Amino acid sequence: VASRRNYLETQAAERQSQKLAVQLATVSEVGIATSTILDVEELLQTVVDKTRQDFDVYHAHVYLLDQGGRLLRLAAGSGRAGRSMKARGHSIPMDRELSLVARAARTRQGVMANNVMQVGDYLPNPMLPETRSELAVPLLIGDELLGVLDVQSRDFDRFRDEDLQIQSTLAAQIAVAIQNARSFAIMERQAQYERETAERLREVDKLKSQFLANMSHELRTPLNSIIGYSEVLLDGDDGELSDDAVEDVQTIHGSGQHLLSIINDILDLAKIEAGQMRIDRNPVQLDKLLPDIIHASQVLIKEKPVTLKLLGIENMPAAIGDELRLRQIVMNILSNAAKFTEEGEITVSYGIHDAEYAFVAIDDTGIGISEAQLNEIFERFQQVDGSTTRRAGGTGLGLSITRHLVQLHGGDITAESELGVGSTFRFTVPLMPQAEEQAN
Repeated sequence: VASRRNYLETQAAERQSQKLAVQLATVSEVGIATSTILDVEELLQTVVDKTRQDFDVYHAHVYLLDQGGRLLRLAAGSGRAGRSMKARGHSIPMDRELSLVARAARTRQGVMANNVMQVGDYLPNPMLPETRSELAVPLLIGDELLGVLDVQSRDFDRFRDEDLQIQSTLAAQIAVAIQNARSFAIMERQAQYERETAERLREVDKLKSQFLANMSHELRTPLNSIIGYSEVLLDGDDGELSDDAVEDVQTIHGSGQHLLSIINDILDLAKIEAGQMRIDRNPVQLDKLLPDIIHASQVLIKEKPVTLKLLGIENMPAAIGDELRLRQIVMNILSNAAKFTEEGEITVSYGIHDAEYAFVAIDDTGIGISEAQLNEIFERFQQVDGSTTRRAGGTGLGLSITRHLVQLHGGDITAESELGVGSTFRFTVPLMPQAEEQAN
């Protein structure tokens, strides 16, 4: 008899060990399955379905605490009954005494009942009439309550302390998975908001560019008339003007030219942003173009004690580009150098860079640019500090346009500067391949 008893006890212990091993393996499988699911609803439905199947229980549910902290709302339920309960918005008040789920949430501890009929404060669920045993464990992240995992069985005396431990381990994994999924959802919403904001900004920017282009076109016609008629008056075609009148008309003409330059910059920027800026690709002799620009730029330094110099190599090969736009690039940089150089010199140099590119560098002994401003100097509407801007004028578009024009040529532009010492702007453009140059 004793041997028979020992045999049966050994068999029971082995079965319990096997059951525990299976349950631990299931916990691990659930953890792996949930770690790859970042949608909370899908995550919890996977948990309850797998829990019901692998732990061989009647039903499994996950309740989540609502934002007000007063209700435990059914987030996922196994089987037809669980899905029906969720569809009906089933919930349990936190203060409901006749609920193991609410008690587990309030006490932050697992609770179980192996004969619900004998539990005085048990409230039967008409959707689950066959429940005989129930186990509920809280879903916790530290001290924060997320919800409750609830499992129910058709059998009396179904759950043991080991089951409570296993379900508590599973609940801990579920809580972490919920937190990860929620964090991912928050990041996704933020990313979506940022994408939508960026799209709205692009649309606004597009509308702004279109408006500026339309406005600029409307302004150019009357402005060209103002400039043209002021030139007629200055030429004396309509009779001689008094000295005061000449000075007034010269002011009108100069202001008109300045405004036209601004409008042209706006139009160029609008074309660039719309992807409509086109450049020709023809041979350009920098050793002929740059001296002409230097001569025309003497007017920029006016009466300042500033020397404008040109340095270059002999037998400079031809570059490939749009001569008009290359002239604009150099003039934009030279214009800035002249504005911010009160004395000293401005030097334009050119040569060959890395065999396949020509370079042009403009050095000045001007006021220089701070490191912070240097990082943004090629952005739209960026200038040096306001006091200098007011004195020197400008819209902050020239260098932005210059950078785009250089890039359209297939080159690059850089800037180096030191406050109180001066600045160097250097850009590159492709050289004409040797075979093409010889053919030309």
